[in-house]
Amino acid sequence: MKRITAVFAVFFALFLVPAAGAQDAPKAQAEDIEKARSEMLSRWGAGGLVKPGDTEAKAKEILGRPLAEQSEAELKKLAEQANIVANYVGFIFDEYRQYYGDNYRYDFVQTKVAPFHDAYLKLANRFKDYRNRAYFNLGKKAVERGDEVGAFFFFRDAYRLSTFTEEAGDHKGMRYLAEVEMKKLLGIDSINTFVYWK
Repeated sequence: MKRITAVFAVFFALFLVPAAGAQDAPKAQAEDIEKARSEMLSRWGAGGLVKPGDTEAKAKEILGRPLAEQSEAELKKLAEQANIVANYVGFIFDEYRQYYGDNYRYDFVQTKVAPFHDAYLKLANRFKDYRNRAYFNLGKKAVERGDEVGAFFFFRDAYRLSTFTEEAGDHKGMRYLAEVEMKKLLGIDSINTFVYWK
């Protein structure tokens, strides 16, 4: 009888009473989610929700004017807001990208997911382009006032944050333009600038 009771006690301890770690796991996971959300709110939520439509209208209005009529303050604000929008859209896009990547072997899945995946990617890239154009214009304005170091680093931001190759037109997109400006500042114009692989 003692042996049966001992076996039952072991069974009860192993299978019916949840381990301390098992009880703590959902709590820890919930705390991680809360911590991550709190960090995101402190990083992205200070100025309220930045919406694509408002930011795009502002970008077109500012960048559509001659450079002399674009203030540095509004270019900096535009770069910041366009970057925030690109990140917000990126948060949605990341799930599609992951699902798309996880199912790369299934053409039928990719075919169904691709239009949504591509639409979010295209939208995020449009706002990155606005951000990069704002940095480039800030670089041009810095050159005008004689701040070569400031100009170099604005051009560098436009350069490093742009796609390396431009698919459209003459393929001389923002990366190309910013690289040319950095070379001018450094006096190394003699080095050619890569345009396109074709």
